[in-house]
Amino acid sequence: MPISRKIMGVSRAVAGPTGALSGTTKISTGSSPSGICISPDGLNVYTANSGSNNVSIFARNTSTGALSGTSSIAAGSGPDGICISPDGLNVYTANSGSNTVSIFARNTSTGALSGTSSIAAGSGPSGICISADGISVYASNFNDNNVSIFARNTSTGALSGTTKISIGYGGPQGICISGDGASVYAANQYGSSTQIFARNTSTGALSGTTKISTGSSPVGICISGDGKNVYTNNYGSSNVSVFARNTSTGALSGTTKISTGSIPRGICISPDDLNVYTANSGSNTVSIFARNTSTGALSGTSSIAAGSSARRICISADGKNVYATNSGSNNVSIFTRS
Repeated sequence: MPISRKIMGVSRAVAGPTGALSGTTKISTGSSPSGICISPDGLNVYTANSGSNNVSIFARNTSTGALSGTSSIAAGSGPDGICISPDGLNVYTANSGSNTVSIFARNTSTGALSGTSSIAAGSGPSGICISADGISVYASNFNDNNVSIFARNTSTGALSGTTKISIGYGGPQGICISGDGASVYAANQYGSSTQIFARNTSTGALSGTTKISTGSSPVGICISGDGKNVYTNNYGSSNVSVFARNTSTGALSGTTKISTGSIPRGICISPDDLNVYTANSGSNTVSIFARNTSTGALSGTSSIAAGSSARRICISADGKNVYATNSGSNNVSIFTRS
């Protein structure tokens, strides 16, 4: 919807963001980049490189969105998911090969990472997320069919805890947490479902065994900033499931789906809640959807070329740029968002 702006006593319509993407620029990463995240201050982008067992560190130009840098730091074996703390002080990777979570300290001035510590997770951790209050980290363990629950020391960034919660049969991959901290959701690839957990906002503990059916083989998941909707990208059926979220209970409802490019792997939502994007590894594209902020419905069939085997995707907090990892071409695609 156009934004009305009054200039010299005259109201004029000013076009709002369209969500369209442009750009063909790429930057090299380590081998087989998977997870990607961006710092809250917008100064850095990090990729988890599952083929080279490290994390690539990039400086981001906050005016243009361009990335630069070739530095990296060793992680555990097969890092897949990656996330950064809301205070920008720590980066964490879920290492599917070594069944661990790596813990890095971040220099907020330079973006450099340091540290070699890790903590045991379950078998085959894939996704990882952190609560907005910074006190909890969760890793989805693909082989164990459970989620590891870690307490985070907000002063040091250290993780502790060995508690896990079962999802039953499913093979959880993507995992996300609601902005209010009350719910955690996991995309279960083998179970073709989304797991719904209630979160104790004081302790970080999870409870609940409820699932809701998705499309075939969901691997990515995200939640809208307004907390009203959850979206999963379904690898096996090449579509996105759209769920309405009860903001009081965290329950999900709905069976609506919208087609994506072939074999969607990653999914993210814009900070203004106006767009959802998927990284499609089969078609080497990023799909662009407009989101109805009243209903949560998605529309649109446009896409833009990415690199080979587009894997995961993230968007900057300022909403200006979208970044996708391309596991087949060992790079990151850099897009400008209109």
